Amino acid sequence: MRGVYALLRLNAVLRGHRSKFVAAYLAHTCGLRHLAIRFDPVMACNLRCRMCYFSNDEWVRRAKVKGGAFSASELERLAAMFFPKSLLVVFGCGTEPTLYRDYPELVRLAKRHRVPNVSLTTNAQLLDADAVERLIDYHLDELTVSVHGTVRDTYERFMTGASFDRLHRSLTILEDAKRRRRVQVPALRINYTVNEENLDELGRFFDEFGGYSVSILQVRPVMDFNGAYRRMLAGSHLERYRRTISALGEQCARRGITYLANTVDPAYQAQNDRGVILQAVQRNISPVRVWREDFDWRAETYDEFCRRIGWSAHLLRCATAPLDRVVHQRVGLTETYSARYDVNL
Repeated sequence: MRGVYALLRLNAVLRGHRSKFVAAYLAHTCGLRHLAIRFDPVMACNLRCRMCYFSNDEWVRRAKVKGGAFSASELERLAAMFFPKSLLVVFGCGTEPTLYRDYPELVRLAKRHRVPNVSLTTNAQLLDADAVERLIDYHLDELTVSVHGTVRDTYERFMTGASFDRLHRSLTILEDAKRRRRVQVPALRINYTVNEENLDELGRFFDEFGGYSVSILQVRPVMDFNGAYRRMLAGSHLERYRRTISALGEQCARRGITYLANTVDPAYQAQNDRGVILQAVQRNISPVRVWREDFDWRAETYDEFCRRIGWSAHLLRCATAPLDRVVHQRVGLTETYSARYDVNL
């Protein structure tokens, strides 16, 4: 997974968009691995985190109406289309993948297609020893755990329905299994969504979680996902945030932890030039939609669809057009919030 974070860092360092789209064009036309797949196998979550759309009853109702879960045959078809072109597959990007029946098999499916970097993002509430053993057997590269508080009250308030004790039990199961089997993977990544109420305790992150072998720490300022909690960082909170993440970064450096933190625009006010390349390489897949609304993935293949919409020509147009004229295929959350992180390896 270290190569993935090196690419993220390179994306931040390279300011111009033209070379990025040329590289995406060449990879696409030559059939090389270049895609980053964000894959939700099921439209459900066991929690109602206050900063997430799952705390919005109307969103949950519509999501259940639109789609439930992929069947085994649908997974096989999607894997055959996307995974041979992928550098990275992340299971669990907007929902909870451990609710999918026999979810460790998702990892084995990706590795069968030789995806070099496979990650699973979870709240870890449903992890058990058997699943952890299988994830190790199937060579999961990274396990990402969402943690939105370093003390019990804050964690359980913002991650509504979660248990702080269960979180620690799951992390201990992972730690013990890796130590007993003498393996380094899956690497443990912690994602911390920070707001004005859990900001101060973020600075004490390692007091609570320093006993675990955290490999990557990502700090993400709260986003407006139309959840129950929508207060973005502003005013004096932004200064507190910058001081906190700077001090936390020094601790990560001493511990050899890869650190991702939004220092560029924590209030999400500026145009996100770093995110413009995502339309070329990122594919969001869920039972609600596979990449784009006009992709009839059950009747045509990915390659057939790309030819039908002239995808190669589109990538070339993006490479030659001025940045402010590059048209996003999916204007919205992806381009607004993604790829804003400084990456310290």
